[in-house]
Amino acid sequence: MKKLLQFSHREFLLLKTYWLLVFMLTMATVFYLPACKKSDKKEEQTTIEKIQGKWQLDSDIQNHHRSGEDNIDTITGDPGDIVDFRTDGKVYSDIGGFKDTSTYALSGDTKMIFDGTQVFDIITLTANSFIFHNKETTGPSDFDEVTITLKK
Repeated sequence: MKKLLQFSHREFLLLKTYWLLVFMLTMATVFYLPACKKSDKKEEQTTIEKIQGKWQLDSDIQNHHRSGEDNIDTITGDPGDIVDFRTDGKVYSDIGGFKDTSTYALSGDTKMIFDGTQVFDIITLTANSFIFHNKETTGPSDFDEVTITLKK
């Protein structure tokens, strides 16, 4: 019977080298490529990270609804009117030359609490727009509401 696989010593070494290279390239591909990260892929920011930083006041709309009538006051922000949410849980504002400092915290990803008592709903939060709203009942049909719009 004739031998089907018959190699010379030189052919055997070449074949062995070939399979060793294939194995090494396969291992390099398996272990090296998954470790590479795409530099253009941005990680999604958390809600608190989106909020933190300096914002410019666009508008502060307050409605004091009394006896069935809306009493709306609107403050339109000027270029120097800023609200700065810091990483230490404090927010510094400078609106029309009036400076104030408060504390803030998140309740989940949809509510902000100022000074431990005022709860605002987050309406919009993008890289360039931040809108939050508060509504409090002051009587059987009366309420106060505030909508603050910030921009970057």
